[in-house]
Order: sequence, then structure tokens, then C-alpha cells
Amino acid sequence: MLIPFMVCAMPIQADNLESSSYKIQFGNFNITSGEKSSSNYKVTDTVGQTAAGPFGQYGSDSYFVGSGFQYIYPLQEFTFTISKTAIDFGTLTAGTHNTDSHTLTVSTKGAGGYTVYARELHPLEHTTTPSQTIPNTTCDAGACTISEAKVWNNQNIGGFGYNMSGQDIPADFSTLSHFRPFANQAVAEPAQVVMSGTGVVSDRQSTVTYKAGMFGSETAGEYETGIIYTAVPGY
Repeated sequence: MLIPFMVCAMPIQADNLESSSYKIQFGNFNITSGEKSSSNYKVTDTVGQTAAGPFGQYGSDSYFVGSGFQYIYPLQEFTFTISKTAIDFGTLTAGTHNTDSHTLTVSTKGAGGYTVYARELHPLEHTTTPSQTIPNTTCDAGACTISEAKVWNNQNIGGFGYNMSGQDIPADFSTLSHFRPFANQAVAEPAQVVMSGTGVVSDRQSTVTYKAGMFGSETAGEYETGIIYTAVPGY
């Protein structure tokens, strides 16, 4: 018995997706996507993509394409918190360093990580006579800069500076005795990186320890400045 049959080839159509700012060749629509969950897991997915990636290496190659998969998924919101916003050194006297500290905490949702920058409005200024200042520290050997921490232990060397400890901090803060002066906004010094991380992070913490001391020639009274922190997420 002979059974005849016929194969009909249907035309296949494709199109490029483009606008004035992008062009996607061989674009396709996913078959499905959504959330699946049970009592002990939760999964989100996309199904049906063409040529799923990744292509390239994020952070090292000149390109990275995470096609067909949720490589940059909003696991959590980007948050930046400071444990307290007032730093109090108490009464400063010559020959003694006073310190106070607070904690910075960062969480990100993007694969691009984050960066936190810091700078001061100006050096510590007398509240009623701003021309009277406590200068930014140059540390024990006069060698620390806004971008390089050095040891500052000598109580007879006054000034104002900060130390970083904890997670995702610059490598030059190698001990609790290493300090930097803050970048000074009043003379247009660029803000400096005090924390940075790659990828998605959760509750990364560092401690900023502020230190101030007097040389002995400063006017008695209250001194103040402001510190500006700028937290930038990467995507």
C-alpha cells in the first residue's frame, strides 16, 4: 500500500529590531517567563531565547553580553546607610588625639557593583572665627595625602584625618594607625574612593574613624566641618 504525502515548507520571516540608538539583529520573542516557587525555593526565568550567553567576560574583556538570561536581576534595592550623622570629638587639647567613628553599609542590586566617594567641605573651622582652622593632617612623616594613607600616631602632631577599616576599603588603610586627610572641596580637590565592590553585594560594612588633634596655637572654642559621602551604583 502506498501512502502519498506532501511536505509544505512555510515561509519563515525575521526582522531586525532597531531605533535611532540601537539595532538588534535576529531578535526573537521568548516563549515564556515568570516566577516559580514552592515552600523552599523561588526561581525566575526566561525560556526560548536564541543563542543564550554569556559572551565575553564581565570586567576583563572589552565587552560582555548576557543574552537570554537574567544576569543583572534586581535581587535587592541599592542602599547606602550611615550609622550616625554627628561626629563629636569632645574637648580638644594639645598633645592629645580625640577620635569618633561611624559605620557605612552598602547593598547593591546590579552586577556592576558600587563605589563610595568622600570629601570634606573644608578643614575644621572655628564656628565663630572661620579663619581659625585645625589643618588637615599630614601624618607623622608629613607624607600622607588625600589618596594615600600613612601612619599617624604622634600625639604632638595635630590635624584632622580619617582611617578606614572593614570591607571593600582602599588597600592603603593597612592598619588602624594609617590615616588620610579628606579631599578638600573648598580648593576643588577631587572626592576620593573610600569603599568599592564588584557584583551584587549585601550589607558590606566599613568603619570610618575620625581623628583630630591640636598643635596648641589654635583658638579655643568649637570647630566644625561637613563630610560628603556619594554612593554610586554600577549596572
